[in-house]
Amino acid sequence: MCRTAADRSAGTNVEGSEQQKVVMERIPPPSNPLKMSSGVAFHPEGRYWRIGGDWYDFTEFAHPGGREILYLSRDRFDDATYAFEAHHMEYKRARAIIKKYKVGEDLQKVLREKNRTPAPKLLDDDSFYSDVRRRVSAYFKKIKKEGHTNGVGPTRQCVALFWGSFVAWIASIYYCLFLSKSIHSAILQGIAASILGAFGHNWIHQPKYKHWAYLSLDTIGFSSDQWYREHLLQHHMYTNTPLDNHFKGTDPFLVTDPTVERNWLQRVITPILNPIILTFGIWGNYSFHASEMLKGNEKLQLGKLVFPVLVFTYYRIEGWWGLALFFVNTATTGIYYFTMALMNHNSEKILDVERRNKTNDWGIAQICSCADWAVQTKFLPSSIYLWLNYHCVHHLFPLTDFSHHRNIQSILMEACLDHNVEYEAGEFFQIYKQMASASAPQGAYGWKLTPTTEVEE
Repeated sequence: MCRTAADRSAGTNVEGSEQQKVVMERIPPPSNPLKMSSGVAFHPEGRYWRIGGDWYDFTEFAHPGGREILYLSRDRFDDATYAFEAHHMEYKRARAIIKKYKVGEDLQKVLREKNRTPAPKLLDDDSFYSDVRRRVSAYFKKIKKEGHTNGVGPTRQCVALFWGSFVAWIASIYYCLFLSKSIHSAILQGIAASILGAFGHNWIHQPKYKHWAYLSLDTIGFSSDQWYREHLLQHHMYTNTPLDNHFKGTDPFLVTDPTVERNWLQRVITPILNPIILTFGIWGNYSFHASEMLKGNEKLQLGKLVFPVLVFTYYRIEGWWGLALFFVNTATTGIYYFTMALMNHNSEKILDVERRNKTNDWGIAQICSCADWAVQTKFLPSSIYLWLNYHCVHHLFPLTDFSHHRNIQSILMEACLDHNVEYEAGEFFQIYKQMASASAPQGAYGWKLTPTTEVEE
């Protein structure tokens, strides 16, 4: 059985031979003090990373994604297995590289005894997710050889569309504030902000373009740093489990955890009021991470000042009418963006906990936790869905730019057929209806926190 967060933090006392005690004395203390992020503690286990039940020392490793994400992956939940698997399409090469950083067997035994939490195993070559990674890797090698792209990053069309969207967002502010000053112009600004936020979601996963996320998340009221910590290493790694804090985003108004019993108000009334509740989504997000900044848990970036400056500017120029226009703008973004996001993880089959718990393959668990729609829609038309209609693909290959999702989906569907994996890809209104009516738990069973889990002896 998986232990609680308290169990993970507490660990167990080390008892054993004098040799073990000597090795234990050489383990340095945690390199960072205990930190919090959205109520979840970072609790580093000294200088060592656990991957697939084995321990590694990456303190001298020049990680291509940067040192910040390397250390965050170690400290988030005392285990880096899922972060390692999900972010290395060339998994065989990555496993070969880290071998030289594996600590000695004496230290392995001490660390395993000290931290006896469930240890996910690396997937074997015959597993579904390993097969899909090999197929997608072969696809990228093929198109790179043909000269169509420089890798998994954005296409030229995607980059041009991003900068066009950024300029359009700035233009929508000018149009709303100085020219039209009307409700419809505020709605247009909200739509432009939603598209910009969709790009921010895309960039935050790609180390090379992370700085673009500051332009497309922080400017509209989100926090790219918070997303970097929690979206990448919490939501993506432990999707639709108690370790996924996205469940808490709409509590207590919209309860999305299928194992939590709803009261009458939450079953009958609040699902109907879903759009109204989401109008406050942007304000709720900004208020939360602003309070985190005041507590010292969030970095102050210049992009975070854009949102309050815009609020002040609207009020300074148009008074209360200006504030009303700005609220319409943020309400539009909240309804548009969060509706799509909620659809990704709250359809009927996604809320079937037992279905997810049956699998021992992290890739299949992601498919059981995500819903796609508008299958094989091209890149530009997918913008109407904020490119979230390929969410299974995104969760399986988070480093891959969303301009490649359509082609990867074809590969994924073929792999699902070959491995007899049920892949849910419905119609937009079908998925929306299921999301909006998800008013009751799907079963009285609990979550299996980590597929492919065994306790190290």
